[in-house]
Amino acid sequence: MPAFFQYLQQRPGLVLNDFLLTVLPARDLSKFIFGLIYFSLAYIILRGVYSPVILLHFLIGYVVVLAVRVITLSLSPLEPPLGLVPLTDPGALFFYGGIEVTKDLFFSGHTATAFLIYLCLQERIEKAVALAAVIVLAVMLLIQHIHYTIDVLAAVPITYYCYQLSKRIAAYALG
Repeated sequence: MPAFFQYLQQRPGLVLNDFLLTVLPARDLSKFIFGLIYFSLAYIILRGVYSPVILLHFLIGYVVVLAVRVITLSLSPLEPPLGLVPLTDPGALFFYGGIEVTKDLFFSGHTATAFLIYLCLQERIEKAVALAAVIVLAVMLLIQHIHYTIDVLAAVPITYYCYQLSKRIAAYALG
């Protein structure tokens, strides 16, 4: 995958006019963003130990989201938002080969992952907490100017449809 991200970084793209980002002051919230993402991932994996169907739906859903994201990233060359504060990801060396990636924009993988976790959970309270996490994460991504507003907003319906497809795939796989 690092070669794909290098390709994204090298190609020219469009700069979008994003009104919301022009009024939000840019701040580095990397630690909070990744704390929330990694905690949420740990939680869904732990829940999967007790309810394997939850983990199955999440894993299949994540693969579908990644596949769709490769397509959308390939079809939508964008330049990073103005005022972007680089995201410091502890997992960047593993996932991106150590290169700084700023053009993996449409649609937000962070928002998609958090929303997929929300969709996979079943209990009312944990769903409410997960939905709050999605909202907080989305706001933090925008404050850090990591994504355009459309990247964050589009992640929700795209991920919903990916999740619906993943449930069908899981049902087919389980017979």
